[in-house]
Amino acid sequence: MQFIPFSPLIDIGFWSQLSKNKIEIYKLDDGERSLLVKTKINPYQEKTSQLYLDIYAFQDEITLNKSGPFEIYSRIQFQNYNTIETYQEFDHLNYVQLTFKKMIESFSKDEKPNLFQGRMSIFADLKKYLFYYKLVVPQFQIENIQNIIQKSLTDYLGDQMQLFQQQLSLIIQQQQKEISNTSFVILRKENLQYVQFDEYQKNKQDVIFLYFDSYNQSQLNGQFNNFIAYLITNNSIKDQLNNINIIVIKDALTINKNQFSLKNSIYLELNLSESKIVEQNGQYKAFNIEGYLQEKKIDLKSFMDEQSLAREAVDLNIKLMKWRLLPELDLEKVQTQKVLLIGAGTLGCQLARNLIGWGIRKITFVDYGKISYSNPVRQSLYDFEDSTKGGRPKAEVAAEKLKKIFPDIESEGYQLQIPMPGHFVTELQVQQTLESFYKLSELVSTHDAVFLLTDSRESRWLPTVLSNAYGKMCFSVALGFDSFLIIRHGISLKKYNPEIHGERLACYFCNDISSPGNSMKDRTLDQQCTVTRPGLSFLASAYSSELFVSLIHSPLLDGTPASDNTEQLQQTDLGILPHFLRGQLSDFEVRLFYGRAFKHCVACSQQILDALEKNPQQFLLEALNRPDVLQDISGITEELTQNKQEIHEIQDIDGDDECSVLQIIS
Repeated sequence: MQFIPFSPLIDIGFWSQLSKNKIEIYKLDDGERSLLVKTKINPYQEKTSQLYLDIYAFQDEITLNKSGPFEIYSRIQFQNYNTIETYQEFDHLNYVQLTFKKMIESFSKDEKPNLFQGRMSIFADLKKYLFYYKLVVPQFQIENIQNIIQKSLTDYLGDQMQLFQQQLSLIIQQQQKEISNTSFVILRKENLQYVQFDEYQKNKQDVIFLYFDSYNQSQLNGQFNNFIAYLITNNSIKDQLNNINIIVIKDALTINKNQFSLKNSIYLELNLSESKIVEQNGQYKAFNIEGYLQEKKIDLKSFMDEQSLAREAVDLNIKLMKWRLLPELDLEKVQTQKVLLIGAGTLGCQLARNLIGWGIRKITFVDYGKISYSNPVRQSLYDFEDSTKGGRPKAEVAAEKLKKIFPDIESEGYQLQIPMPGHFVTELQVQQTLESFYKLSELVSTHDAVFLLTDSRESRWLPTVLSNAYGKMCFSVALGFDSFLIIRHGISLKKYNPEIHGERLACYFCNDISSPGNSMKDRTLDQQCTVTRPGLSFLASAYSSELFVSLIHSPLLDGTPASDNTEQLQQTDLGILPHFLRGQLSDFEVRLFYGRAFKHCVACSQQILDALEKNPQQFLLEALNRPDVLQDISGITEELTQNKQEIHEIQDIDGDDECSVLQIIS
């Protein structure tokens, strides 16, 4: 039989709690204490048999799991030394021999044995965040173990498998409440019923030992040697040693389940009549003693400061997704995305929080506004103090607050007025307008994705044009009173390949045949403010962030095609990739739409792109002061003239300015 030793798997929370206990509780008291350790069988193949220590190792009682993996708890000795010299002076070899003698003495008695005994010696250099430790688990070496029969548990049980599954479910529910230090229970052979240890002492005939091994491969953990040592030194069962029946569980078990996959578990019949504990020079020979005595050093300087711990904690939830639920999740791709948020209001604040929840490390805000008294109750990055004394700049405060939430993020804010068609620029304003234009161009060019979150149609035009010019992923998110609209803009013409991408998708302006203009003229107070139901921004920002993270996992990124048939939509592990999302809160409904790019679009057409590149300043100033020129440049005027059509009216179907779907009434 082949055996494998324990490998310690020590969570960072263990070292953090140890540091806290040393400073606040232990102080100069370096006496012996105890730790709660646990073993469990992993559901996936491992090269090691792991012994787990986490933040709960310092508890006196077990934190019960009502569901989840079945774990076996044991208690071992623990000593945290004040100096490295006293730590190094402890004689671990002598400890192992003394432990072996105590174990053999206890095995000869008719009492439940303690098979799992161990000791962890630690010196913690808290100034340098260095931890030195030895974790010793005394395990005998046994010779002459004769394996009479070994077969899969499934073959052995046959039609008794269902009965055994039921018994196993009851056993693990009971065992997970105890600190057992044994790793085995006893069953009656005839009916597989669980036998209490006291009852077993009265009748030791016709039993099967049920042993929980912590390794799911062909070898057994070295702890099995201690189990064999107990059997061969217990005088009351010596006459049965020629035929010992053992069921070895080597598969992951889940609490409160009645069915288990037992493909790795085995049944053994052993002849232990000639088996002996190995001794050498008057001392018991220990399994893997060289490995257990090897000193280990953990350098947690980069983890133990608060900011580093925060970074690890933020990543944990995402890493857990990757382990089980989303194995194809590309954490590096998500975290390295540079995101530009145009608008730091209701949508911008909540979307930023969603993005840092996904682990994104670079977020930049652009907003010209200041925080007003009404903002903090709806815009989650601001508080009352930000709105006093005339209000602080939204973009700068949003970036500042993100850093307070997550210090590891790179976040900047720019109080920048976006040049908008229909907002006339005087000669005195030209220089400032051009500076804003070039700064916005720089920001778009240095980010991977742009979100348009402003509260007017015309403020989205220039960022849309620039995103197309620089080949950036672009999203528009807009709110009405009780509806929201999300659009992932079609791929930039600079990257578009019809053979690869199919039909190019529409941008936010592809439904328009008129230029955006000054929508703030002749508006009443309720029309000047963005009046929406309070919960709407949370829904829209949630859908937006999830669509973005899903899209960057698509091989074609923003060139991923769409369809008006939801069954034909492209998918990633996170779900489908629609083009338009239209949510209606009054109906609690989200509908999906699809639109083709308009060849004469006033924002993303080739004609607009050419005009921008030919003479950026002239193009911009003409578009701002004479918005109708965009219809001439894009070819809409000529198209309408050729078809003898006139635009009589542009009607908003549902009445929500920011969620409109426009149609032509001729």
